[in-house]
Amino acid sequence: MCENISLWCSYQKILFKMPQQPVYACFAILTAFNPGSIVINNSNNILRNELLRSQLENLTKGAQSVICQAPDGSWQEPSFIAPISLVQAKQLARQWQQNAIYWVESGDLFLVPVLMEDVMTMKLGQIKDFFYTE
Repeated sequence: MCENISLWCSYQKILFKMPQQPVYACFAILTAFNPGSIVINNSNNILRNELLRSQLENLTKGAQSVICQAPDGSWQEPSFIAPISLVQAKQLARQWQQNAIYWVESGDLFLVPVLMEDVMTMKLGQIKDFFYTE
């Protein structure tokens, strides 16, 4: 439980980096990197994310690349913004063994558990406060 709480707290400290902010009313931010937050080798992570990209392209033409990172830049993970339903996003995250996803609805950013059962969805604030453009 303590390990999950520590992970959950770290997921709350996030920034998203991309050329411009997305314009969708609702979207998910998800990745296939590091299943269960266990670091795996980079080539496997890249392959996993390419397979996820392919799945997203079959679901929507609006998927965009985004970098999720710790505010201090100590950690970065390539991810995707996808204008899909929350149900679809959670299904994909479960398939790719992700503990949680980010969900944006009407400008609000939520941290949504997927494989973590001892935490609840948390509103983190306005998405505009978590984005920075390059």
